[in-house]
Amino acid sequence: MITLLTLSENAATLLSESRSQQGIPDDAVLRVAPAAGDDAGISLGFVERPLSGDHTATAYGLPLCVDPEVSEALDAAQIDVQTTDGSPSLVIVPAP
Repeated sequence: MITLLTLSENAATLLSESRSQQGIPDDAVLRVAPAAGDDAGISLGFVERPLSGDHTATAYGLPLCVDPEVSEALDAAQIDVQTTDGSPSLVIVPAP
């Protein structure tokens, strides 16, 4: 059984603020999916609704969905905020 990727409270706050600053509707869903291209990364973006097959959850009021292609690789992980030189960045860490 897969444990869905989660967000820390700080990550949810940062992403919610970013969504508002970009004028993205409050009901938009954060989608975690494979990155386009040859690198083996993930992408984060806001969508109107989850795609068919996505795993869904809500973290600190922020709806999120995870593409099934990356859900196993992100099993029991958490998106958190790391601050370096005063600039916040999103990072993936093991869930507490």
